[in-house]
Amino acid sequence: MELDSLYEERKTPAGFLVKVRLGKMTYVVFTSRGPEVPKGARNQSIVVPVPRIAFLGEDFDLSHFRLGELSFVNVKQGKLVIPYQHSSSGNEVRTIFLNSGSECDILPVIIYHYDRVDSLLRAREEGVEMHHLVLDEEFPRQELVALKIRFPSLNMLIIKRKVAQKIGAVGEKPSPGKEELEKSLREESSIVDFNKVRATDLLEKGNLNMHSKNPVFLARIHLRKMELEKVKQLLLEFTLKSEEVAFIRTFLDVMIRNDDNKEELKGWAPKLKNLDEGFRLAGLILETKEKEFEAELDKGFSKDIASMVYALLEKEQDRAENKEQEIVLWEWKLRAKRLFRKTA
Repeated sequence: MELDSLYEERKTPAGFLVKVRLGKMTYVVFTSRGPEVPKGARNQSIVVPVPRIAFLGEDFDLSHFRLGELSFVNVKQGKLVIPYQHSSSGNEVRTIFLNSGSECDILPVIIYHYDRVDSLLRAREEGVEMHHLVLDEEFPRQELVALKIRFPSLNMLIIKRKVAQKIGAVGEKPSPGKEELEKSLREESSIVDFNKVRATDLLEKGNLNMHSKNPVFLARIHLRKMELEKVKQLLLEFTLKSEEVAFIRTFLDVMIRNDDNKEELKGWAPKLKNLDEGFRLAGLILETKEKEFEAELDKGFSKDIASMVYALLEKEQDRAENKEQEIVLWEWKLRAKRLFRKTA
């Protein structure tokens, strides 16, 4: 069968259907009303190229993605959520947000990672298409300008502290923000970070909690050892951000899909799906998505999921910042407890 006639489909939690044409790497989002026309689409086209995002710099960690292959990421308020880690930001899981123009909650991307400029240029010469380029904050300014001149249509993002700043056209008068950015590019960084240590090295050293307080790294290592209860426990041991939950679900998604058809993963599929569902609901709780989570409570969930949700709600109730939030969490906890008893 020719590649051009092959499609990959993904049904999203919000009820959308994403259909990717593998030969052309384009996709269409189907809603209950029919095909979606993304905001800003040329000629009102429903067909969208799969975004291709390249990271340039040896200190990026993109090991949670299958580089150069089709991946799916969460979408928040119409923006693609691209999680990554970088040595300059400690153990923090950071994100890049890219406009999608879509109302869908999950969309496809292709992620690349190049340590050096020559590797990126070689990939371009070999026909690798890229729409966005994410650069290390220490990337030399001269090489940055050269890349902008060579690839003027490439959307370039520089990671600077807590923000991703767009670089405008060459010759554009620098704003104060860009002057600060140029200064940061010249500064030396002596940050030594845990993220530079590979997960495979940590597996050999054991006692991970002494080495890391990073729940994403711990999740990756626990999953490699199929210690699913330890992954579940991360929800209670850490105050997870929604981006960290999305990161962990990316690991689970790769294992559930099992693209390499690994025999050892097949038997674990039900438990992995159960764990992924628990983290999906946890994401709704942590973002206080009342309407969505209450719809899930109405549908009900299994005993294991109800137990997992109840424990998280109890923890979040203790952390509630105001009375209104505490009451909402208390009501949810009661409903989750009823589900737990009902399915017991």
